[in-house]
Amino acid sequence: MSMLTDQSRLDGLGRKKSCVLPSHVDDQRYPPGSLKYVFALHNHPYAARLSDEDIRAIVAKGRMHGFEAETRDGKVRLAVIAFFSTSSDSEHPTCNGFFQYIPLTSQLLKWTQAGGQWRCQQTGTLRCGG
Repeated sequence: MSMLTDQSRLDGLGRKKSCVLPSHVDDQRYPPGSLKYVFALHNHPYAARLSDEDIRAIVAKGRMHGFEAETRDGKVRLAVIAFFSTSSDSEHPTCNGFFQYIPLTSQLLKWTQAGGQWRCQQTGTLRCGG
């Protein structure tokens, strides 16, 4: 399940706007506390890597709600996904892949697609302090 957020904040200098994920989702169709974050999806049209803010945000959600969600098909690991473009056309950017950070495994991954095939490359390992 994914929901788009309508909440945002500006950095301390008032120059950089970022989305804010709510800590809890209130959906009357489900019992309170039963909805869990699985992926935080967003875009980074021209960024070369995940931002520190992205990493801190997903780790904070994991600390609050857990780093895995139990589903009827098994456990799903919490991750942040950031789509990126390698296009230089700012009016018509392409989607060339995405970055993925999985706090439970500490993996930083870069997924790209060529010829209809997905390729995954581990670009780093990140250890977050307690």
